[in-house]
Parts: sequence; structure tokens; C-alpha cells
Amino acid sequence: MVLDLETDRFIREEMLQPSFAKGREIVYTNASNSPIPGLISGVLGDPTSLVSASVDMARHLHTSQPGTASAGVFMCGRVTSGGIERVVLMKAEHNEGMQLRQIPQADGTVRFEAQHLNELILGSKAQVFKIALLWMAGNDLVGLMVDRQNGFGYAEYFLEYLGFDLAQQAEKLVEQFVKAMTAHIDSASYPNEKKARYLAALATVLESPSAKLNPSKFIAEFIDPQDRGGVASALPIQVQNMEFTKDTTLVHHLVGGLRLRTSNGVTVDASPEAVASGAVEVEENRIVVNGAPSSFDLGRAPR
Repeated sequence: MVLDLETDRFIREEMLQPSFAKGREIVYTNASNSPIPGLISGVLGDPTSLVSASVDMARHLHTSQPGTASAGVFMCGRVTSGGIERVVLMKAEHNEGMQLRQIPQADGTVRFEAQHLNELILGSKAQVFKIALLWMAGNDLVGLMVDRQNGFGYAEYFLEYLGFDLAQQAEKLVEQFVKAMTAHIDSASYPNEKKARYLAALATVLESPSAKLNPSKFIAEFIDPQDRGGVASALPIQVQNMEFTKDTTLVHHLVGGLRLRTSNGVTVDASPEAVASGAVEVEENRIVVNGAPSSFDLGRAPR
């Protein structure tokens, strides 16, 4: 199928360019059990297999995605970009709309006809939830992946569905470290003052100008000696004893402060400096804010 110029422009400007502007580099991992890499290689080698392969890809997505995933339409295409044959996989939200047409009449008048379009999938405001562009680079199957539904985040099941992994592991390692640390601190039987101190230290390290993150160094510097063993064992094995680039892409929404929730529905957002300076004091049964209100306003209720 050869696209007309206007359709080609729409696909490039409305779908591909906005989506892949923040695309993540991904690479096929031999440890994957997903059938997608084999199907992609087949389509790249034999364009006539596109239809049958796309059916298998759609069925695999249906069985892979969680029950909470939004409904959508799966699309697969073979494209040429930069002289390289590539495959595009996309999940777009289903839309419907009305089309209005002017039909000239024999008497010189115009009749308007409205048609309901129930299978509209790519309007100018439609959301492309997940999209991947895949190709061969030498002997390696590589690509770009975007999860626009989650902004800078990504759905783990979509990576597993593709059978790929992030080419740049630093952002994933930072995310694993932060999630493990916050989950452990929140669930441990530490005094509340200690929990606040540990979280404030974590927030400070994430916001610091240092280009590297070393979990072992963090534990030695900020965790009390009697707690270091428990904290270390709570970390994933792949981040316990290594130093990596501090890429906070996947945890950018957590950088800058800490959030304290009470059992009676009060939420306090504070900076690490506020905790360190004593402007916010966390005690066993209360949170003390040392400062007079500077303004009053309405806001969202804490979740």
C-alpha cells in the first residue's frame, strides 16, 4: 500500500515525530521469551509475512497486558526511514466522531450529510498510548519505545511484551534503588524521626549535582550502623554493590522533597532542608511545623 502525500504527512507529523521525540532506546535481550523479536525479524526479512505476523503480535499483546490496561487499537506497519527498513508497532485509543459533507444539488443548493464514524482511530487529538519503532543495526535488533500514557514512565509489561530492555540501564537502576529504599523505609519498624531523616537524605542525594549514584556509599554515609544490613538486603542484587550514572528520568516526579501522611488524613510536603533545619520536626506521634502561615488558599485534598 502506497500512502498519498496527505496521509503520509499526517502519520509523520501527528504520530511518529511527536511520539519518538522522547523515545527510549531499547535492545533485544536473548533472555526474552517473547515471540515479538522473531516476528519482527520475519517481517523485516519477508514483507509478505506482515499480515499474519501482525495478527500474532496483536494476540500476544491482548494476553500480555494487565486487566487495567486501557482499551485501544493495535497497528503494525513496515516503513523505510533513513534508508533502513523498520517495523512500527502501535497501540492507539479507539475514537469515534462525526463527518460533515457538503453535497451540491442539481438546483444549485447544497445538502449537508452527517456520517457517524465509529472506527476512527487516529484523529488529530487521539492518544497513541504505546509505540515502538524496531530495526536491525548490524546483527542486533534495536529500536525506540515510547509510553505516552505514562509520560516519562513506562509500562513494564510493554517492554516484556516486546521482549526488549532499555539500552541505557542507568535510569532503570536508579528507579529500582529509589523504589526499594522508599518501600523499605516506609515499612520498617524505624521510629518516625528516623524514617523522615532517611527519606530526607535520599531526596538530597537525588537532587545533588553528583553525576553518580553509589548505594553502598549512601548506606555508609546516611544510614545508622545498626540499620545498614537491613537496608542493604532490601535492595535488588543488581544495585547493591555497583556505582551507576544518576539518571533520574523515571523518578523525576519524586525529586525535590518528601511527603508525610498521617493516619487522620493530613499530608505534609516538605523539602529535605526543612527536615534537616528543624522547620519540620517528625516525632513519634506528631509532626511539628515550626513557622507561621504566610498565605491561605484552597487546594486539592490529599490522596
